[in-house]
Amino acid sequence: MNWNWNRADLKRNAKESFRKNYWACVIVSLVILLITAGGGAGSGRGATTTVQNTYDMQSDMQYYNNSANQAMDEALSVFDSFDRLTQWGIWMIVLAVVLVIGLIAVIFSVFVGNILEVGGRRFYIENLYSHPGAGRLGYGFTCGYYWNIVKVMFLRQLFIFLWSLLFVIPGIIKAYEYYMVPYLLAEYPDMTWSEASARSREMMRGNKWNTFILEISFWPWVLLSAMTLGIAGVLYVNPYVDATKAELYDVLAGGGNQNYGNQSYGSRNYGNRNYDNQNYDNQNYDNQNYGNPYENRY
Repeated sequence: MNWNWNRADLKRNAKESFRKNYWACVIVSLVILLITAGGGAGSGRGATTTVQNTYDMQSDMQYYNNSANQAMDEALSVFDSFDRLTQWGIWMIVLAVVLVIGLIAVIFSVFVGNILEVGGRRFYIENLYSHPGAGRLGYGFTCGYYWNIVKVMFLRQLFIFLWSLLFVIPGIIKAYEYYMVPYLLAEYPDMTWSEASARSREMMRGNKWNTFILEISFWPWVLLSAMTLGIAGVLYVNPYVDATKAELYDVLAGGGNQNYGNQSYGSRNYGNRNYDNQNYDNQNYDNQNYGNPYENRY
C-alpha cells in the first residue's frame, strides 16, 4: 500500500507542528532519544588490564632474579598461582556486573522505556492537531492498557532481534515492517500484537524504501548535531525528525486524503481517531485548521 507522499511535504509540515509547541517537543524528543539510544557498557576492561600489567611485571622480576634460592622460587610460585586466581576472580566479578547491568537495562527497556516511547509517539500524533503537554509521555502508564503495550512492544523487539540473526538484512526489513507499531499503540493501546503487526506491515508495504531514504535525508542534520556536541540535536534535529515521522504515520494511517481508517483489524474498527473523547479534527488552533486534509493543514 503506497500512498502518494513526498519528503518535502512531510518535512514542511513537521517544522510547523514542531515550532508551534517548541519546548514540549524538545523535552519529549530528548526523553525518546535517551530511551531508544543504544547504551554502551563494558567498563571493567580498564581494571582487568591493570591487573594483567601488574602480573607481567612480577613475572619479569622473577625471571631476572637469578640469585633467588629455591625457597624463594617456591614462594613466588605460590604467589603466582594466587595471583592467577585473583585475576580470574576479578574477571568473573566484572562479567557478573556487566550481566547484571545488561539485565537491568533490558528490564528497564521492556517495562519503562517502551512505554515512554509509545507516550512520546502519542504526543507527536496529538501535536499534529493540538498543543499537548510533555506529560503525554506518561500516556502508556495511565491509559489502562499498560501490560498490553509491554507485551506488544516486547514482541516487536523480540521478532526484530530474531530476524536479525539471519545475516542482519532480514532484521532490517522486519524493523521497517514493524515501524508503525509504536504509533499504532499510541492511538490504539488495546491493539494485540497480531493486529498491530498486521496493520503496520500493510501501512509499510511499498513504503519501506522511501522511509529509508527519508531517514537518510536527515544525515546532514545528524552530522551537524555531532559537530555541536549534541546541542543542535536536542534543540532542533531530534524534534524535527520525530515530528516528521509522526507526519508519515498520519499520512499512512489516513490523516490525509486517503481513507485508510475504515479497515478493520481483529473485528474492531480502528479508524476512529479520537483522543481522550475530544475530536481534535474539528478544532481550530492558532487560527489554522489542522483538521483539513494533510496538504492543506498548514
